[in-house]
Amino acid sequence: MPTVPVVERSDRFRGLFPYLDERVYLDTAAAGLCWKGHGEAVARFYDDVKNRGYDARPEWWALLNRVRSRVAKWLGVKAEDVTFVMNTTDGLNLASHSIDFRKGDRIVLADDEFPSVALIWAAAERAGAELVRVKIPTEVERQSALLEAVDGRTRVLAVSQTHSSTGTTVDLDALARHCHAQGALLMVDGIQALGAVSTRLDQVDIYISSFFKWMLSGFGFGVLVTSPRARQAMTPAWRGYANMDDPTQLQYAHVNIPALYGLDATLDLFEEIGWDAVYAQVRLLGDALVAASDRHGLDLITPRNRRAGIFVFRAPDGEAARLTLAKRNISVSARGEGLRVSPHFYNTTQEVERCAAEMAEVLAA
Repeated sequence: MPTVPVVERSDRFRGLFPYLDERVYLDTAAAGLCWKGHGEAVARFYDDVKNRGYDARPEWWALLNRVRSRVAKWLGVKAEDVTFVMNTTDGLNLASHSIDFRKGDRIVLADDEFPSVALIWAAAERAGAELVRVKIPTEVERQSALLEAVDGRTRVLAVSQTHSSTGTTVDLDALARHCHAQGALLMVDGIQALGAVSTRLDQVDIYISSFFKWMLSGFGFGVLVTSPRARQAMTPAWRGYANMDDPTQLQYAHVNIPALYGLDATLDLFEEIGWDAVYAQVRLLGDALVAASDRHGLDLITPRNRRAGIFVFRAPDGEAARLTLAKRNISVSARGEGLRVSPHFYNTTQEVERCAAEMAEVLAA
């Protein structure tokens, strides 16, 4: 059977995103577009399941276990490693408050980390842990600077897989090898990478992500993946009926079951497209955007060889430029030192090339 080209394969699914007929949407890193049919999948819980009350519990319980197994298989972990949470910040807090910190432990993170990674360590500091904020000299040196800061006293390295304001993407396996050699845990905020690039977590200790960005699902639902090694270092911070009989279980209450129905359907969609095709299209669009930005003389902050789906371009007044682009029917974000462009598989090379040309015009004005 002949192989369907990546672009043609993703074009077949573009009709599931009608907003793309109205606008050049290149802001998935802020929120991904929900596909046509996602709402119907969520409504199925209310219309076909919850309308039978608690009598339908076996059905939604079976779906919960099935989706947990699907997510685990996709990420290269075991089902028991997967805990569903409300969102990324919820999962980060649950993990950070569950680790048993001791006096003298060090927590290493970049000094420009996202607030939800940086502000969750008050309990650890009260236990005597030291928060070590690492200055990042340049984006190319981000990973090496973090690696250099991890030593035998480090308990946790906390890092964004893809930095929300620069687009720099770290090598999780390289970080994990170094952390484990030093006896440290690797804790990762993956929301800006999950669904944009292939992610395997068999070497990662703690990984948290919501599903409303690159995973094209709704708000109020996320995943926390913990390795057996990480759980040995944890005492669940919150207790409830769901973990009253298991001293190591982090899931303490009901999860967002309606959102689970939406995620299950979204996983079907991604698998129909093919994960490799999704990742390849994101890469292709990134290549086209970088090439177009070079032609137009734009200043790309994101390292070319350490990227996922986010590209940040230097702009003196990012918000003013964003508003001007919005008037030209192009959606991007103002982040960090400029404009953040984040195409997903549903975009086209023509859209990213138009965006680069319009950005150059706006920034030259």
